[in-house]
Amino acid sequence: MIKLYLKQAWHLLKENRLVSGLSIAGTALSVAAVMQIILIHQVNFGNYAPEVNRFRCLYVTSTQVDSPQSRNRGWMGSRVVKECFYRLSIPEAVTAIASVTVSLNLPNQRQFNKYAVKATDAAFWQVFRFSFLSGTPFAESDWQSGLTRAVVSEKVARDLFGTVNAVGRTFRISSQEYTVCGVVKDVTKAADNAYGDVWVPYTSLQGLDVPNPDYADCTGPFQVIILAHSSNDFEAIRAEMQKTVVAFNASLPEKTEVNFVQSPFSQWERVIGADGWSEPDLAGWMKNAGGLIAFLLLLPALNIIGITLTQFRKRRPEIGVRKAFGAHSGSLVWQVLCENLLVSCIGGVIGLAFSFVILSVCKSFLVSATTELTVGMLLNPFTVFSAFFFTLLLNLLSAGIPAWRAAHTPIVHALHDME
Repeated sequence: MIKLYLKQAWHLLKENRLVSGLSIAGTALSVAAVMQIILIHQVNFGNYAPEVNRFRCLYVTSTQVDSPQSRNRGWMGSRVVKECFYRLSIPEAVTAIASVTVSLNLPNQRQFNKYAVKATDAAFWQVFRFSFLSGTPFAESDWQSGLTRAVVSEKVARDLFGTVNAVGRTFRISSQEYTVCGVVKDVTKAADNAYGDVWVPYTSLQGLDVPNPDYADCTGPFQVIILAHSSNDFEAIRAEMQKTVVAFNASLPEKTEVNFVQSPFSQWERVIGADGWSEPDLAGWMKNAGGLIAFLLLLPALNIIGITLTQFRKRRPEIGVRKAFGAHSGSLVWQVLCENLLVSCIGGVIGLAFSFVILSVCKSFLVSATTELTVGMLLNPFTVFSAFFFTLLLNLLSAGIPAWRAAHTPIVHALHDME
């Protein structure tokens, strides 16, 4: 029966090309507009390499240190990292990250350029999944010993050495000599926690973590990312973290205390506005995002309803005959929805493709000019499901009223083609 309805829909589509074209265009524009919102959120918050574990992560991006002298709000020092986070037993991995921009050049070369350097630990490579073109990440022993090992991006390898086969080659970071142990594919800036041009053990970078006695050496350049085995472990991790913080504060001088304000927060909380300093606002996020999506769907749906109603005036006799022979209202509604689904799906596919084009062309306005868009970032099961879901929703909104009116038209009126 559905196959018959779709054949009839295809015949009607070819018969009324102008009206069908307007319906498809309206659907495509609406789906494209909604998908822009989905794609921007996907770029900023979704799972893609190397940040493939975002929804299993807890983020600690805020550190507040109260001392007798004053209060410091910023990031944490390595002492806090080691005593409050590396001691956690429940997580799969815990990594500390510090981001700096420093000069790189070759030995005996005066010319240099500045690059983004991530100073981190060996667990970083467990939390994030990089694509290595050659070599391997620096090891736990390298980090423990503070050895000057470095993983570089493809771009840096080509800039410095002219090839990605750079393992074993040496270069300088602010006059300190490092040896390349691995080369990875370039990372998009949208993956902000993993992004960098060079990754080194933070124990090897001189002057990174300067002790501050005024705050019991608790302040510094580090943020922490905690990888859980499952999101179901989040509450247990928070509880264990609270115990380590209490024990750590007990070891500090009197009236000195460390707390992490609204951290740690999950990726989902990050989506709805968490930043470590303020609470996520689910109600506000749903109101803003839901209101915008409803507007983008309802406005074209109202226009398509008018077009669909016009089409059904020509089909009243057909509907009257079917009802006279015992067709139920439910079957008539189902027929209308199935027929309209073809138009909606064509418009949905065009709208999805158009949304990719818009995002690519308007990247600097919608995301960032420096963000590299990848296939894995944009095209995934969630994206396809979202496009299909909003296409079906638009189909129900635009065809529901005409279907209901057509199914409940009195038989006599329908047969005489009357209002």
